[in-house]
Amino acid sequence: MDADLSTPPSLPQPLRRAARGRWLGGVCRGIATRWDVPVVQVRALFAAAAVLGGVGLLAYAACWLVLPADGADDSPALVRGLASLALIAAACAGLLTLAVAAGFATLFGFGWAVAVALGAFLVGTLAAWPVVRPTWVLLPLAAAALPAVAVAASGVRIAPQAGVVVVVPRTPDEIPASGYRTGLGDMLVDLRQLEATPDAVVPLRLDTGIGRTVVALPRDRCFDLDVTYRSGETGVRAARALLARVDWRWQRTVSSISLYGMRQPPARGHWTRRSSDPHAPTLRIDFASVDGELWLRDYPSATGPLYEPDWPMAVRRPPSPGQRRWAWRVEVRKPAVQRRWRVWRRQVARFERRRDMLEAGACARESRR
Repeated sequence: MDADLSTPPSLPQPLRRAARGRWLGGVCRGIATRWDVPVVQVRALFAAAAVLGGVGLLAYAACWLVLPADGADDSPALVRGLASLALIAAACAGLLTLAVAAGFATLFGFGWAVAVALGAFLVGTLAAWPVVRPTWVLLPLAAAALPAVAVAASGVRIAPQAGVVVVVPRTPDEIPASGYRTGLGDMLVDLRQLEATPDAVVPLRLDTGIGRTVVALPRDRCFDLDVTYRSGETGVRAARALLARVDWRWQRTVSSISLYGMRQPPARGHWTRRSSDPHAPTLRIDFASVDGELWLRDYPSATGPLYEPDWPMAVRRPPSPGQRRWAWRVEVRKPAVQRRWRVWRRQVARFERRRDMLEAGACARESRR
């Protein structure tokens, strides 16, 4: 039997924004009309996507801009092409935002929330699959799952903390066995009031993120030091180098380890120091950091270690006669001017010797001369 050629085949209706029964721009109603699905499901899908990093808002705004309204004339080919490019760019931006949000959430210990959200999204997708069959919904699922799984597999975790943490333990019992932990902020472990019995071993565990950690020791009591440090993940160093090209605030020294003014390699290592007191207690530090700094030395009570970690190198030497009076330069041969320069050089020499002694520490076995 011949087919009836008088009836033309039904063509799919173009996607348009609805003019009736809409709430905002008619995007959800237009999508529901185009694929013959309940509009409630489409609105719920956009709402769920809006919660996940704002992807739903971006997608809705892009559809509002590029989709023609119901009853309007079709746009020229050039306009339709530009609209398609704009829609693809908005979709790529939304997927990138979703991937970054999922990766950072996992990095800060909220991977369980990402897993719950993805599970709920997957269940909703499977429930709507027989009616809608939206194969494109697998893209946001993959965009969120892949970076989250990669961060979880790397084992890197940062505590969700951004402020300054200051701890002042006075006895070894006040130091928790789990140690102290920070995330994005700085931390000061002020041990200048710590009282420990002779020959005791005081464990101190530090688990930090990307901030600065300063351990301040007293100058009137001696401690033997046993420091094990691990700092600087390869992936984090690469990410910081990339961010440093965009923002100058990331251009600091990566994973700086300074122990009594001596810089150590910023990867992992072990460092010990014996003091001049044969019965001094031992401070055993286990420092682990994602990409942070560690400063360790004795500080005077009048010094702010967190803001002057490189003391005493930050102490300025006496100003020269040329700095005090611009006309008194070295080339001037007047006896009074030359005498002032000789006095200043002797002051600088004494200052350098004094600063070397301070740099070595009050409990150094041999004072620097």
